[in-house]
This record gives sequence, structure tokens and C-alpha cells, in this order.
Amino acid sequence: MQLHELLAGLPGAQATGPTDIAIDSLAYDSRAAQPGGLFVAISGFHTDGHAFIGQALARGARAVVGERDPADLALPPDVAYVRVGNARAALAPIAAAFYGYPGARMRVVGITGTDGKTTTTFLTSAVLEAGGHTTGTIGTVDFKIAGRQWANDTRQSTPEAPEIQAMLRDMAAAGCDYAVLESTSHALSARWNRLGGALFDVAVLTNVTHEHLDFHGTVEQYRRDKARLFEMLGDDQGQRTKDQAPPLLDSSAAASDGAEALILDSSSFVRRPDKRRKVAIVNADDPNHQMFLDAAPPGAQRLTYGIANAADVRAYDVAASQHGLRFRVATPWGERELRLKLTGDFNVANALAALAVGLAEGVPLEAAARALEAIPGVRGRMERVEQGQPFTVLVDYAHTPGAFEKLMGIVRPLTGGQLIAVFGSAGERDREKRAIQGRVAARFCDFVVLADEDPRLEDRDAIIGEIAEGLEAAVAEGAARPGLAYARIPDRPAAIAAAFARARPGDIVLLLGKGHEACIIYGEQKVPWDEPAAARAALAALGYAG
Repeated sequence: MQLHELLAGLPGAQATGPTDIAIDSLAYDSRAAQPGGLFVAISGFHTDGHAFIGQALARGARAVVGERDPADLALPPDVAYVRVGNARAALAPIAAAFYGYPGARMRVVGITGTDGKTTTTFLTSAVLEAGGHTTGTIGTVDFKIAGRQWANDTRQSTPEAPEIQAMLRDMAAAGCDYAVLESTSHALSARWNRLGGALFDVAVLTNVTHEHLDFHGTVEQYRRDKARLFEMLGDDQGQRTKDQAPPLLDSSAAASDGAEALILDSSSFVRRPDKRRKVAIVNADDPNHQMFLDAAPPGAQRLTYGIANAADVRAYDVAASQHGLRFRVATPWGERELRLKLTGDFNVANALAALAVGLAEGVPLEAAARALEAIPGVRGRMERVEQGQPFTVLVDYAHTPGAFEKLMGIVRPLTGGQLIAVFGSAGERDREKRAIQGRVAARFCDFVVLADEDPRLEDRDAIIGEIAEGLEAAVAEGAARPGLAYARIPDRPAAIAAAFARARPGDIVLLLGKGHEACIIYGEQKVPWDEPAAARAALAALGYAG
């Protein structure tokens, strides 16, 4: 693709040097630059990509996108340089163009919210496949392209734009007609814009609570950044790519729900989705849901789901136990009782969100319900570790005050004895939430062990100290459980061992914050970690070998 074609989606970009040159690759890491490629110099938190332009050119890059004045860079005259206001935000439209706008060849579902995104992404994929569709997913736990699924070891729920667009291209090539993308607030923010050019057709909100204020600054900005997903339903890039996509063969062949029409590509008949039909789906139980509906374009279909408040897709008579969930759902497409293997009544809302997507996209209610009932669980989400011990051990990714509130509120009534929790808080992330985490845990738990989560470049003891301030404040105010005790044990294996040593028959031990993650980040190093495996090792040390 010619450089000037890649720049078409960057109004205001200032180019010097040749732009009628072919670009064969795209990189934002100078170590990945290739001959004939374009290097995008991003100013990061710890490093500045402009300092590595020379390395990228030495590896053969022939064009650079950056933020600095080219006069300050001393570039060779045969190198094209494109100056933009925000190189990170420019990466997405460049990547979308480079990979041929693959989102134009699928229905693209975006799922955002503070909690529940990963589970809802997983459930939505299953529901759509029950309707005969082939899906790809990008999520915190796993990546999936048609029948191939593998662990997401990047520690990014939403990867950088080139990886997103490359996977969307691979999904389209594998025959996927739906892509389901877990959409984080960072990725949606105009500052990062990782999801620009994804060409969303369905936007889903799970909930909005307190998270990532280190990045967004205020809760209001956090909400606005998440609402960009709904604004992006109005993205017109699909119109700009209609000449690039294979021509419509017969528009009358569109499916009855308007989802797709037949087209012809260079090798065979394939299906091209109707990118004109947009759907906005929100949780009616979230007090901020209306601002998300308002953010969607006027012509979008609007659907709500919920439990406590009136909604289009609503659950009634919810019954939760350690063995699963049972509820009745009423929808414009009919009613049905569901019996899910998932535990935790917050999963009722996740299931309703997935169900709403499926129904809006033409999946029959019975097929969608059967798909949800067949799912045993999601890795790292309320995952039980059982080796014959007389107490319950649950591994969960919960790491926000809102997630703590939901999870502990559910588990506390099920606890025959003590509720014990092991958790920490991420370094270089929202500091305000740390004391709040401590306050929430103090209300529900009998014993808390504060441990490392991902200290990064922060002092591990200082992080734990900020959480402890919340615990101690709750005790001083009389808001903690009587007899609450806690320990500070940064080393996570030792913290888990201490929690298990304290546990008695009938107790429940929650291991929170790591879930599926495969490492703990100390400084800039990733130390391998497997929470369920660590729990099994600690149980074995106590004589519980399964």
C-alpha cells in the first residue's frame, strides 16, 4: 500500500519527503521494524519512540510517523516523515488502512464496562455460534479465531491497534462473520484510540464503577471514554472502504434480519455483513446507562437488559447457589427459564447482555439459552480449586472496589465460617481505589492477607500500606466485621499459604486480582505465575493432594 493511502485517515498530518512509496510493514516497536516498513514513534510512559527512530531506519524502515518537528530529527532525505499531534492515536487509522479495513467484512461487537467484560465476551461468542455464526474474539483471557483459541499472554485486554487489525484480518480470512472485542476504557480513549477503525456494529455496556482514574483523571472522563464505543457506531470509515471491498452481487439476498448479503471475492462466494444496522445495548441497572444510549447514533437500535429495573431483556425470580444460577428471562422474542452452571449472581447480568446481543442479531431464543446453559465457566473467573480440603478456594480476577462489592456480597452469605481474602493492588495504576478496596474487604471478610498483585516500579510495601489504610479506617469507624484481622505478606505464595493455614472447615478463601494472568510484574520484569497452580501447591503442602 502507498504511504499516501495510509495517511488518508489522518486529517492535519504534515508529510515531508516522498509519500508515493510502497509500505510493506507497520511497526511501533523499533525492534520489529522491517525493510520497506513504516515506523510509528510513540511517546510512552517510560520510553520515547522518537529516540529509536535511528534503530528503525537501520533495520530498513523507509517512513516514520512522529510528533516532533522533523528539523529536530536529522532524517536522511530519502526517508518520508509524517508529523501528527498524537502518534499513538494515529496508529489505529493507519493500521486499519494497512490491513484493508477488515472490520468491514464482519459484524463487530464491542463490549465495555468496569466489570464483566471478559465473561460477557466469552458468553456472547458462544451465543452467536449457537446461531450458526463463526466468531473471533479478543479478550483478557483468550484470543480466538474460528476454531483456534489460545491464551492472551500480553497482559493487555485490548492489544495495540496493529495487533487488533491483524487479528480482524485473520478472522475474516478464516471465515468469521462476527468479531467480539473486549473494549477497555484505555483502548477507547481518544488519547490512545486502539480501537479506531474497528468499525463496530454492536456496542454493549456491562456497568461503570470506579477504575483507572490514574489514566482518565475523573469518573466523568472515565464514563465519557467508555461511551466512545457507542459513538463509534457512527464511524463512517465503512463507507470509505466500500470501494475496496468486493462488490455486492445481489442485495436482495440479504438475510431476513438484515445482517448480511452475498458478495463475490476473487476466489469464491462469501458473505458480507450489512454494516448499516447498528445496535446499542446497555445494562438498565447501571445508573449511567442513559448517557451511553444517548451517545449512539440516532438510527441505532436501542436495547436494555437488567434485573432490578424495567428492561427489554429482563431476569426474574433469580436463585443463586454454589452450584449455579436459575432465573426466568422475559424478552421481546419470548420467555424462558435458564439454568446456568455459572456461579455468582452477577453472572445473570453477563448472561443477559450476551443474550441481548444474540437476540438482536437473529439467534433464536432457544438456541441462545441452550448455549448459555452449556457453559461450565470462564478461566480465572470464580474458578474453584478442589483437592479434598474442607474449605472452599475460589480464584477470581476481581480487582476493583465494585467487583469486590459484588463478589464478596455474594459469597459472604454462602460462608459457613470465615471469609478469607488474599489480594493486592496494581502498581502504577489507580491509587485512589486501594483504600476503597480495603474498606470493602473490611465489611465482608474475617481475615485478609495483603499481597503483591503487580507492583511494577512502585514500592510493594507502600501499595499494601495504602490498602491497609482503608482496612484500618473501616475498623476505626465501626464499619468492619467484628474481630477483623489482617496480615501484610507481599510474597504471594507465602500469602496464599498463610490464608490456607488460617482456614477451617466451612470457610471460603478468595484469591483475588490475578485470575487467569500468567505473570506478576516486578519492576519491568514479568515473573511467571499461575494462581490455581499456586493454590494447589499450597494445599498439597498442607497434605491435601486431591
